[in-house]
Amino acid sequence: MNTKNLAVLLAIFSGFVLFGLTIGCSKNSNPLPPVHDTTTVFKHDTTRLTDTVVQKLDTPDLKTGLVIYLPLNGSMADSSGLNNPVTAVNGASLGYDMHGYAQSALMDNGNGQYLQVPNNGSYTLDTAFSISLDFMIRTAPAWNGVGVPGLESLVSFVNTANGYGPTFHVVLGPTNEPQYLYLGVENSTNTCSNYGSLAATLFDTTSFAPQVGAWYNCIITFTSGTVKVYVNGILNSSATAAFQHVSFCPGASFVVGGWWSGDPESINGEIDEVRLYNRTLNAKQISWLSRNFQANSISTKQTTVPGTGKGVRLN
Repeated sequence: MNTKNLAVLLAIFSGFVLFGLTIGCSKNSNPLPPVHDTTTVFKHDTTRLTDTVVQKLDTPDLKTGLVIYLPLNGSMADSSGLNNPVTAVNGASLGYDMHGYAQSALMDNGNGQYLQVPNNGSYTLDTAFSISLDFMIRTAPAWNGVGVPGLESLVSFVNTANGYGPTFHVVLGPTNEPQYLYLGVENSTNTCSNYGSLAATLFDTTSFAPQVGAWYNCIITFTSGTVKVYVNGILNSSATAAFQHVSFCPGASFVVGGWWSGDPESINGEIDEVRLYNRTLNAKQISWLSRNFQANSISTKQTTVPGTGKGVRLN
């Protein structure tokens, strides 16, 4: 084969090779479109609970067993849901609360004012009850000059017409007596036609003497004879009576800021957020009710401007 023919053959062969390579490269550089499956992706974000939601989740049950509730926010009406009637006696009125809001706390001047909540038959007290209230005194209890202690009642349960049939009495005594805050709980064996014998079940809290002008939370529980007093959420004192059932008379009333009409021991100060339960409050509920107060101090987070009763912050 001459050189010319060989060159022609080589040229033809090269063309086939290049054509094949071109076809191969063209196929591989343009593959078939990939297949895409439909996939659902779930995204889990971390959600921060708002303060309102957290508060609702953390708030303990404060409604069960609540038989009287006087929030005293512009009204003296009972908010327990039992519609207990409330009567202002001797000119009892509303004043400033610990936060400085007007018409938001019971205001007494020590001249026999109190709120009376008669028992309307919607509840009873027997082997357990609890009381919670916030209070402030303008003057310390003092002797009245005739040998009778000048007491300032915080709350009581008694027949206001004659002093008969008491269930309990929570009162501040004068500083020159052995006790300063004390209470009595009456045995169920007492009849509803006499004064009872509170002295037999009386005990004091000598380690607690409230400062004039400072607000405090006081919670008292009675459980089958065991009485406990909490001040600003801290257990202050306790005692055990020789009985488990308390006296509960139909003619008696729940009294805020006073005792019965013949022995006016009304507080010279203010009382707010009053609650009565026919059960014992637990530790979480006590902590929540006293949440606005400093636990380890006799001073509270709020006090009052002297002479006005209007609250201001201490911290």
